[in-house]
Formats: sequence, structure tokens, C-alpha cells
Amino acid sequence: MNKMEQILPLIPLKDTVVFPQIPVPLSIGRKSSLAAANIASENFGDHVILVTQKDPDKEHLTFDDIYKVGTKARIIQSFFLHGGGMKLVVESLERVSILGITEQDRGIMATYEILPDIKPDSVKEKMQLPDLCDELIENFTIYSEISKTIHHDIISTLLVKKDPIYATHLVSSQLSSIDIAQKQLLLEETNILNRIKKLLVFIQKERVIIQTEQEVEQKIKAQIEKSQREYYLKEKIQTIQKELEIDGDKSEVTLFEEKIEDLNLSEEAKNKAKSELKKYKLMSPMSAEASVVRNYLDILLSMPWGTTEEKEIDLEKANAILQKEHYGLEKIKQRVIEHLAVLKRSNSIKSPILCLVGPPGVGKTSLAASIAKATNRKYVRCALGGVHDESEIRGHRRTYVGSMPGKIISAIRKAGSDNPVILLDEIDKIGKDFRGDPSFALLEVLDPEQNKEFVDNYLEVGYDLSKVIFIAAANSLNCPLALLDRMEIIHLSGYLDKEKMEIAKRHLIPKQIGHHKLQDGELKITDEAIKLLLLQYTKESGVRNLERQIEALARKALVKILNNKVTSVKITKSNIVEFLGPAKYHEDKLNDKSIIGTTVGLAYTEVGGSLLHIEAVLVPGEGKIKATGKLGNVMQESTQAAFSLFKSKAHTFKVKEELYKNHDIHLHVPEGAIPKDGPSAGITIFTTIVSLMTSTPVKQNVAMTGEITLRGKILTIGGLKEKLMAAKRGNMSTVLIPKDNMRDLHDIPESLTNKLSIIPIENAEEALKEALDKK
Repeated sequence: MNKMEQILPLIPLKDTVVFPQIPVPLSIGRKSSLAAANIASENFGDHVILVTQKDPDKEHLTFDDIYKVGTKARIIQSFFLHGGGMKLVVESLERVSILGITEQDRGIMATYEILPDIKPDSVKEKMQLPDLCDELIENFTIYSEISKTIHHDIISTLLVKKDPIYATHLVSSQLSSIDIAQKQLLLEETNILNRIKKLLVFIQKERVIIQTEQEVEQKIKAQIEKSQREYYLKEKIQTIQKELEIDGDKSEVTLFEEKIEDLNLSEEAKNKAKSELKKYKLMSPMSAEASVVRNYLDILLSMPWGTTEEKEIDLEKANAILQKEHYGLEKIKQRVIEHLAVLKRSNSIKSPILCLVGPPGVGKTSLAASIAKATNRKYVRCALGGVHDESEIRGHRRTYVGSMPGKIISAIRKAGSDNPVILLDEIDKIGKDFRGDPSFALLEVLDPEQNKEFVDNYLEVGYDLSKVIFIAAANSLNCPLALLDRMEIIHLSGYLDKEKMEIAKRHLIPKQIGHHKLQDGELKITDEAIKLLLLQYTKESGVRNLERQIEALARKALVKILNNKVTSVKITKSNIVEFLGPAKYHEDKLNDKSIIGTTVGLAYTEVGGSLLHIEAVLVPGEGKIKATGKLGNVMQESTQAAFSLFKSKAHTFKVKEELYKNHDIHLHVPEGAIPKDGPSAGITIFTTIVSLMTSTPVKQNVAMTGEITLRGKILTIGGLKEKLMAAKRGNMSTVLIPKDNMRDLHDIPESLTNKLSIIPIENAEEALKEALDKK
């Protein structure tokens, strides 16, 4: 080997020419190239030869398949790629001439010699070099401004260095418009002056081509006036649409036009549809904006404009439907029949906004479906529980990606009629956050005086909601007052055991027999077994858990029948444990003895009424009262008010001041894991405190309810029926209620009130007289 010849690993490149002095990122994947990179790292100080191959598709190379001039470079960074291959960052050092290659087991090795740049010899050429270098930089700067593909940092580097050799290498590497063969010629040119001249020719040609293209484009734009452009685009789109008509099918635009004319659109909606269709005609069908307009027209024209379910209302048939599908609930049935009677006589009446409020499982949702059936209207359910974005009610504006109409417009579109029955379920479970309060968005929807022109943000035109019967369902009145004012509140209290028995026999058992495909006579549940279900396996105001227990009986009976053990199953009081296991609830046993510091109260929750056992003990302290049992703010305040009332009247009870000044009262409501709150425990807390401080027992068969003032007056309460039902379930014999609530007894069945001794109380003294056992 000649002393000037050297050997290094060779990495062939498919479509890249690497110029000296320029850092370059490379991706390699061939086995020989990966081996060459490893050999360079292990034995040659990361130095490699980079050379371009003539045919980029050829994998196995010979000496004739590569160019004879390449670049010596040093690998300054390398890392493996996911899925194979390697990423290299190389620092190109100098031009080399490839003398020969040999393929070894670990890659291709190349013998080479350095190919230096030839600098000018004559004085004249030496004087030309700086001027030509400046000319090259100036032309390249103009080229970068025209092409807009060269980063300004590259120009800054050229202006700072002004090195002719570096400038030729950098400019050559940045000319993306010339092909690989031309770049290879620049690499092989060792004479600096000749290389600069070749670069100037390439750059000037590219400048002429780019400038010509830009001038032609500007002239075309200037020649086409707005009217000509609209005419051309319109004619082009119409021609495309005609060509797309297959077997006589109408184009999309034609279908939209026919719908606009055929539908009973309002004047505002018709003008909006025509305006959007006009814009759509001038758009490219494949553009994103055209897709938005097309979706809008689809939704706008699929709304049931003026489509009304016109059917004769039969009051007797409607009443029969309500009676058949729902047991009890006479008040709400009567209200529906009254509304139907008015509709039958006059179609111009504004539809009411009914709000059914009651515990879970009392039939709010199914009652709404029955109302739709009785009124011959379509029925749609809107679930509002957890909705926290105002746009879900009013709709999203079309400027947003994925925009769509709100729930109200979507429900009417789904119904296909502009006078359906829409159930707004779980209206008290609406949330709110930074995106707005959906409950306030419902104000316009649920106001008969305003909803004639409801504007959804997506439709952007008014829609008449006055013909819709809205029915809201909620477990509580935990809604803004403005929203409650828009609705007619109808309370659905829980069912009595007698009513649950009838509901089970008439509806729940037949439903589960049909659901499980049981034949006639295969499942029989006796009345005693149903009664046991009510007393020992369910504890609720509604019938949802009762239905679950009946469903469990049907499943277990079906398993026995399919296993050929029996042909029919009869559920009785004696064998119900075999199917459902031990009883979940036990009948409350009254304490025969009166107890000091323990009083039975009555509470109303979202799941119905319940007994509230309040107990207290006296401990050494500083005259304070502490209440526990996960009590809410209202009950905490009731505790303080009751304690203050007691201290103000302590002398009338002959309680020494030292007793309550040197002791603390710990008041507790058992079942501490269950939250408790409400304004009807004041008198119960007061009675407990008086019993404790006077050591007078409280009758345990007496339950009471009512808020108390600092003057000892008993205030009106709500949820009376549910509280009386809880008292009956708890085997109470006497119930103390505020005197003002006696007027509510006419709405409560006699079967409930006959078994309870209901005593009205006006003040705290009357409550103590009835509750304390002063034997």
C-alpha cells in the first residue's frame, strides 16, 4: 500500500451526497453499513468513509457501483432506532478519492487518499476569489428569499465566515432542487473557482424558474375577476355533480334544494338553509368546511318542522292506560287527564312543564312513558344526570370541532315530531363547572312564555318548543329556585305496603315471568311470601329493590326447572329463605321501657322517610354541646338552637345552673356513616336534652318531627306522608307533628293514618307533655 493510501470502513449512501465541513444526520439500516459503523467505533476512532452509490435500489455493491469521490467523516453521535437500523450524526471532514473496496465479514473496507482543494495560483485568480465568493453569497441570499426553503441562520453563517471553500460546501448541501448526479459533480470539482462558477449557474437557473412561476401565478390571479371565478367554480361543481348521477339518482345539492322547498320551514330557517346551501355549492366537496356545512344542512333539514302527531284524544282510553300501567298515583293521573281534557277542547293551550319529585323506584320514568302513550305522542328520554356543560343543553357553536346540537334539539329530531313528550330525567343531578351551569340553560327551554323561539347554538335559528310536553323527574327539589318556578311540582311519595303488594302481583311478578320465559304455572309466589319480601328483604319507598328480589326468585326457579328437579316452583313464607338467604332487615322491636336521653325522630331523605334515633349523654366539661353522626349544617344549627332554648328555660325544669355549666352534652345520631341533614329535627333534639338534664325517660313508642325556634314554637315540615310511613314501619303508636301540618292529612290514605295516633303540637311544652314519661 502506498504511504499516502489509507483504509477505513465504508458506508454507502443511497440518495445523499455529503460535503466536507458540514454536519449531517444519517439513517442506516443495511447489515454492512451497521457493521462499518461498529468497526469505526471499535478500531478507527469513529472515522468512516461516506460515498454515494450510483443506483439507489441496489443492495450488494461492487467498486463500479459507487462514485469514486466521497467524504471522510467522524461519527459524533449514534443510537439505535425502534424496529432496527441506526441513526448517526456525522461531522464530515475532508474530500477523499476511493481507490478500492474489499468486502469483509464485518462490512466494507475502503482504501483512499485525501483529495485536497486546488486554490488559485495566479495573482489574477487570487483577486477574483473574494469577489466570486461575495457574488455566490449574494445570489444564494436572493435565492433563499424567493424559494423560502432556506433558514436565515445559514445565511448569517455565510456572511460571518466568508470562507470560499466553506461557502461552496454549505451552498451545495442546501440546493435541494438539483439532483444527486449534479451534487456529485460539485463534490468531485477540486478547483475552488470552477466550483463557485458551477454553483452560480445552478442558482441563477433556479432563480429564473421560481420567478417565472410566481409571475405567471400572479398574472393568472389578476386576470380572473371575482364574478368569473364564481361562475367557473359553480359550473365546474355542477358538471361534477351531473357526472356523479348514477341510474337517475339526484345529486346532493338537488336533494337539499327539494327538501328546503318541501319542508314546512319557518321563514328564518328557510333563509338560513338557502344561504348555507349557496355557500356549499361554491366549495370543494372534499374540503373540511364543506363537510361542516353539509352536516349542518343534514341536521337542519332533518328536524320535524311542522310535523305534529295529530290524533284524536280519547279520555277514557287514556285513563284506562294510566290505570292499567300504574297502581296508585291518583293525583298525578288526575292532573294528566285534566290536561288532556283541555287539549281535546283547545289545541292552542301551552303545554305544561310537569316535575315529578319522589324517591327512587316510585315510577317517575315509567309514568312519563305512559303519559306519552295516553296522549298519542312520541316519547324521548333525556338523561341529565352528571351533565355539567351548558353546551349540552344549548348546543355547540359550529366554530368548534365536533360541534353538535344540544340535548333538547337532538331529542326532538329523534322523536320526528315537534310535539313529543320529553322526559328530562335526573334534573336535580345536573352539575356545573367553568363551562357554565346547565340548569340555567334550561330556563328558556322550560318557560312556556319563552320557548316558542328557542335558539340552539348549533342551528342558529329559532325552534318552537311550545307544543312539547316536558316532564322532569327528580329525587329532590335540589334545583335553582328560578328553574323550579318554571315547573309544576308534583310529589310522588312512597308506596304503602298494601300498594306494594298490589304492584308486585299486578306488574312486577308477571313482568319477570315474561322476562325469564317462564310458562304458566311454573312460578307461584304466595301473598305471605310477598309480605315477607316487603318486611324482611326490602326497605325502601319505591319498588325497585322489590323487583330485584322477585327477579332473583325467578332466576333461581328457572335453574331448578331446567335442571329437571321440579316442574314448577312455589315460593311460600316457609321456603323463601332457601331462595334468598337469611332476612336482610328485621322488624323494629320497641323498647317497652322509656329511656332517659333517647328520642325517636322522623326524617325525610331522597329515598323516603326513616326513623331518627337521637341519644345524648352527660360528661364533665365546660357547658358545651357536641353533636356527632355525620350531621349537616342545618342539624348542627338545630342542635345549638335547641340547647340555647333549654338553657333559657332551665329554671322552669328545675335544673340547676351548675349542672349544665360544669358538664358537656354529647349528642349522637347512630349510623354515623350515613349523612343526615334537614330542618325537622329541632324538637327531637330539644326533647332529648330536656330528658337527659331532668333525668326523665322518653316514651319509645312516640316519634316526633318539626323544627323549633328560640321561643319554642314548632314550625311546619315537609314530607309528612313519608315520615308517617316510616313511623308505621317502625311500629310507632304515636306521632307528634306541627299543628300547621294537620291540613296535609287529607292527602294521606286513611289506611296509614288510622293505625297511628297523630297529635298536633304548637310549641315545645306540648311536645314534652306527650313524649316524656313522668310516672
